[in-house]
Amino acid sequence: MGWAEFGRVKNVYNETFKEIDEKLLHLLQERKANTKGKRFFPPMELMEEWAKKYDMEVPEIGWFFNSLDDRSYPFIPDEPGEILNVLPIMKKSTVDDFDYVLTHAMQHDNCSVITLEISYKDKDENIGHLIPRLMLEIDGAADYHVKRHRSRGGGGNTQMSFLVSPALPEDLDKINFALVPYFMPMENPTKEVILDKEVLFPKS
Repeated sequence: MGWAEFGRVKNVYNETFKEIDEKLLHLLQERKANTKGKRFFPPMELMEEWAKKYDMEVPEIGWFFNSLDDRSYPFIPDEPGEILNVLPIMKKSTVDDFDYVLTHAMQHDNCSVITLEISYKDKDENIGHLIPRLMLEIDGAADYHVKRHRSRGGGGNTQMSFLVSPALPEDLDKINFALVPYFMPMENPTKEVILDKEVLFPKS
């Protein structure tokens, strides 16, 4: 089989989209000029109002405004590096029927890895798989940047972890934590693999 040249991907574009896109770019530049490097995030009540008005999901709106944060982002590595110590956090909040607990931060060379535990309060009820569309926000003296790291769980319990740069200080008295709605519209759905074949183990 010989090599073939890449073909151009078909792209249908017209004056209608050009006009819309140019308006978007103008508004983005206008917003950037007004923020002056600071972070401006709409309150939950306003995001809920917009979600109804524009037929969107609140986490989707949250992702959009997170993506508009034009502060200078440091490089947050996918791997945190060698572990240095464990920093207890143990902050708990209950919303509706769910407990949210920030348990601890693993302090690494490159950043902190914060663990969040989410659990359904009624242990006797099976509610299926939790899908947390959330992002951790940290407010403190430093300009903290966060990205989602891992997520796992089942049966009404979920554990999430977040990479945080710069690393958290040992004294958390002046650090505030919050969870905000966050969902990337083009985020790949969780892949499901069904194992339903007979498995025979060899005799010893």
